[in-house]
Amino acid sequence: MLRIILTGILIASCLGTMPASADVVIYRFAKIIDGTGDVLNAHDIAVEGKRIKAVGNNLDKSFAGHVVMMEGLTALPGLIDAHTHITYGLSHYPAGDAWAALGKIGRAERYAAAKTNALKTLQTGVTSVRDLNADQRLDFDLQAAINAGEVPGPRIYTSGPGIHPFNDPLPDGTETASAEFLAEAAKKRIAMGADWIKIFGTTGSASDLTSRAYYSADAIAAATAAAKKAGKRITVHTYGPEAVDAAIAAGVTSIDHPVGMSAAQIKAMASADIIYVPTIDHNRYYAQHANQYGYDADIQAGLRVFVGRNIKAVRQAHVAGVTVAMGSDAVLSGFGENTCELKAFIAAGMSAVDAIQTATVNGAKLLGEDANLGRLHPGFEADFVAVSGDPLSDISAITNGVTVVMKAGELVVDHRVDPAHINQPNCGTLY
Repeated sequence: MLRIILTGILIASCLGTMPASADVVIYRFAKIIDGTGDVLNAHDIAVEGKRIKAVGNNLDKSFAGHVVMMEGLTALPGLIDAHTHITYGLSHYPAGDAWAALGKIGRAERYAAAKTNALKTLQTGVTSVRDLNADQRLDFDLQAAINAGEVPGPRIYTSGPGIHPFNDPLPDGTETASAEFLAEAAKKRIAMGADWIKIFGTTGSASDLTSRAYYSADAIAAATAAAKKAGKRITVHTYGPEAVDAAIAAGVTSIDHPVGMSAAQIKAMASADIIYVPTIDHNRYYAQHANQYGYDADIQAGLRVFVGRNIKAVRQAHVAGVTVAMGSDAVLSGFGENTCELKAFIAAGMSAVDAIQTATVNGAKLLGEDANLGRLHPGFEADFVAVSGDPLSDISAITNGVTVVMKAGELVVDHRVDPAHINQPNCGTLY
């Protein structure tokens, strides 16, 4: 049964006790669903500047602002994609090896494609992303351009280049990364201005579905300690269970991708309040777009098998109480398909409410922005999406029905007049 809630403080703050303001704009919806998944007993969101002023009913009686009718549309908070590679892009995607093509283009073309990826991301309803592993300072420059209002795109939480043997080659004659070496690697990213420290704990990416450990538990702990001392958040990439114990022991913020975790590891993640970003759907994407990458039938089959293993891991983690956040792991032509991950969560046994939470309150918690993002609440950033249909009965209302997107009080996507341009990705078949 759907919950209809009336929060006394929330609604009372929206009635006649507040002064009128000519700078307030009131957006009126058919329904409002908060990031908690609750249906609010409210139809209006009042926005002042970049923030939500009030949420309630008939707010035009309390404020002198203009009313914008969002007829027939349902509001949700702006969505959060907790794992992207927004700087991986090409101007076009011919058949062949897209990875080789990415390695051949210059920085200017990469940056132009990144801007396109940013716009496509907004069109999915995603207003904030955590971008993990970028080179040439592309993520920092794109973040600055978006923050300055020069480029339309989501807020970007950066990591710079992830800590990886390719990015951090060992000194000659050294075979194993020491704790000191990895701590210094983390400090380099901190000096760059990275918001996050990403550690590649294992192999595994794209068509490589292996999970061999790169670093010792002591090394991961040292990098994590250096990051925490600087007030940074930390994520560990591990395609299997191999780096999970080290990540938990180090006290990282999130663990991304893993399958095959033991019941004890899942329980420890829940107890440590470490967030799981499973990135289920990106392997469906690779299989479905195999012609762009040159992946043969055997590789495609392996990707589909991995999807099934990932769904199993998410089902087990969700039942055990692990916090799960939506991360698309979008690359190249995958932008525009960011929210297909929500369908994967439904396949893993989540309710629509659970799935919505992964992309709102859980994503905000991961970012450390749970008092600022992920909810439709007074004082929060004025981020919302307006969708046609009811996402509580069919999550496709989000994946295929985003009509309007507001970010920080500005309508950055508006397809009310011309709904033919609504982003409608082909999320395909998982496995």
